[in-house]
Amino acid sequence: MELSYTAVCFDLFGTLVDPEGNSVDGARGALHLLPADRWAIVTSCGSAYARMLIASAGLPEPQVLVASDDVERGKPAPDPYVTGAERLRVAPGDVLVVEDSRDGIAAGRSAGMDVLAILRGRGLAFARDASFQVERFSDIVWALDENGSIRVQIEP
Repeated sequence: MELSYTAVCFDLFGTLVDPEGNSVDGARGALHLLPADRWAIVTSCGSAYARMLIASAGLPEPQVLVASDDVERGKPAPDPYVTGAERLRVAPGDVLVVEDSRDGIAAGRSAGMDVLAILRGRGLAFARDASFQVERFSDIVWALDENGSIRVQIEP
């Protein structure tokens, strides 16, 4: 299945960074491939901790970071993802959320966005409210088309 979006909002801990603080397979490549002004990190971590995780994992510094201290209501409220879309200057319906938590899935869906859930061995029932599911981040193939849209290929 191939999908197309204007921008992507990534969760940080568990999605881009594993519990040991390392980047997950495929995360660095995806973030370097995507135009810097078309992706954001949206996290439940505080901004100082999020920046430390990003640096320790060797991920590129995002132009848009929405942390828990940037919003009044955190996940599962839609506020973090709505703020991410606003800062990217993209309509929520044109944004894909990549998440690994139920609260994050709920937040993205409440914001009017498609959500691609990373299962990490938890089974489809874990992410039943997500638009799409993959087992691992590395199962996602990222590309840009000739019009600049972000192409996301996943296997159903």
